[in-house]
Amino acid sequence: MDIRPLVLLALVAGMTPVSAQVYRWVDEKGTVHYSNATPPPGVKARVVDPDGKPGAPSADSMECYTLRCQGERLERRQAQRDELETRLAAERAAAAPPQPRGLDFRSYLSLYRGMSEGELLTVAGAPDFTSSDVFADKRYTYFPTPANPFTTTVSVIGGRVNHIERVRKF
Repeated sequence: MDIRPLVLLALVAGMTPVSAQVYRWVDEKGTVHYSNATPPPGVKARVVDPDGKPGAPSADSMECYTLRCQGERLERRQAQRDELETRLAAERAAAAPPQPRGLDFRSYLSLYRGMSEGELLTVAGAPDFTSSDVFADKRYTYFPTPANPFTTTVSVIGGRVNHIERVRKF
């Protein structure tokens, strides 16, 4: 009797795929485990399909191994960052208070008591700060600048310049 057909039959039977369950669970330390043995009791485990095929990756998450692809991604990220920085800089500039104009010495010499409020604004220009009180007293303040380190305050009562003060403040 020839034993070869029996050996061949045993080999073919041994090559049939064996279907086993694969379990996935996370232990108390946060480590993920995969095993074909049943997980320890008290652990929440689920059965994983070992023949499961992953879905197609999205365009954003597809791996990119060429220099060209990586360079294009880098350029897109840099363009987005530059756009964001430009927008934030514009927002900061819009929110920042205007730079003080100050009052140059020649304009200061042109001011005098009794001149009208309109003449004051024509000669000195718009002030850096304006305040008023309940007695219709207005104060126009011109802040110092690097070229002109003086703070000038002009008080107007009843539409006429009443007091002019120029102080050097550091």
